[in-house]
Amino acid sequence: MINPAPPPRAAFYGDTETLGFSAYDCACNLIDTLAGFAHTGRAFKGDAHGRVWVAQMTRNEAQLAFTSDHGEGFIQLSVVENHWVRADVFLGGAHVLRAWVEEPYEEKEFWPDGAVGIVAPNGDPPGRISKRGRWLQLRAADFPGVPDRGGGFLSFEDAFD
Repeated sequence: MINPAPPPRAAFYGDTETLGFSAYDCACNLIDTLAGFAHTGRAFKGDAHGRVWVAQMTRNEAQLAFTSDHGEGFIQLSVVENHWVRADVFLGGAHVLRAWVEEPYEEKEFWPDGAVGIVAPNGDPPGRISKRGRWLQLRAADFPGVPDRGGGFLSFEDAFD
């Protein structure tokens, strides 16, 4: 895994312009939203099947634990420089993925380390989470070490959909 490097721009949050919140407050709110998706525990299916829940949480950090058919692990969320939310995913004790999350509109978008100019031909970012946290999708080609389970994407969705 390379050294952490958020995209070389400030994270964008729609609420900084529409509601006047600071970028730091928006980043903290994004962590609250992401943790809220798993607050009472959420079962997921797709390229892995399992369950995710909130293990720990403060205003600017959260740890989401999960079990899956690929092993146990956790996602560490924290607010960092330029008000990005850093998401580090650990599976079986190994660091397997880092993404930089922002919330420019209703969907949450995430980017690999140092992302510069990575956008799909249809304009989508390399990773997205639905506005209600019902699905997550990322392009395997943009995240080193992420397996392509078919169609170029790694995808998860709420098991109750």
